[in-house]
Amino acid sequence: MATTQTPTQPFRIETPAGVAEWRALEWDTEQFGVAAARLDLLEAFGSYDEARIRKRGLLRSVLDKCREAGIRHLSARVDTGDFSTIHALEEAGFELIDGIQTFLLALNGNHASAPSGTRLFEAEDLPEVLEIGRTAFIFDRFHADSALSPAVADRVNESWTRNCCLGVAADAVVVAEEEDRVASYVTCRADRQERRGIIILVATAEWARGRGAARRASTAALRWFAEQGMAAVEVGTQLRNIPAARLYESLGFRLTRTSLTFRKVL
Repeated sequence: MATTQTPTQPFRIETPAGVAEWRALEWDTEQFGVAAARLDLLEAFGSYDEARIRKRGLLRSVLDKCREAGIRHLSARVDTGDFSTIHALEEAGFELIDGIQTFLLALNGNHASAPSGTRLFEAEDLPEVLEIGRTAFIFDRFHADSALSPAVADRVNESWTRNCCLGVAADAVVVAEEEDRVASYVTCRADRQERRGIIILVATAEWARGRGAARRASTAALRWFAEQGMAAVEVGTQLRNIPAARLYESLGFRLTRTSLTFRKVL
């Protein structure tokens, strides 16, 4: 998944042996009801053992600074092959809450036509789309985070969906209709400088699952990206969301990387 907000300026801790950066997250703080931040960078020189020890030291400094700033919820996303960081986070009391698999599809300048029953979001769709956003997500990191109640997790996803529909967190929202109702939606962001599209959220109403609505909405989203001149499209989903992974692979996406998300409550 893409970030849910415009990030604030990072705080940097640098030593001769390594560097760490973290930043406060205003949107997450508003949604969670506690001050939240994210560790964006943790690097150290040396062998695995040396890097692990140095990263532990950097983390102690980060945690001290976060406590001084009143941060209560600190998260970090790490490549699955970065073992010295993973183990340093675990030793510092961070808990694993999520795993992400990221897929990429090259568009090659064209894509199939949008299926029938798909179109761009319209203002009158908002109540239906928000209801799907509030109830459809079960594999996401918010619901996996024991520091957040299910009600808070539902509200976060609904708010994120609203921001996408209002053009704050996405450039377009594509919907698939069925029986004159919104069955599924895909929120899209276009990085015109990199010519890369990003699928932010994909969700399907419970009553429409297993009927191809997400496939139709995703195919229409790919057509939108092609029309915007994007050369490739990226999408991420949880490691345990096998149905979503199968959908993306069937559309031609290929797995490019995986990552893990950790969280510490201060």
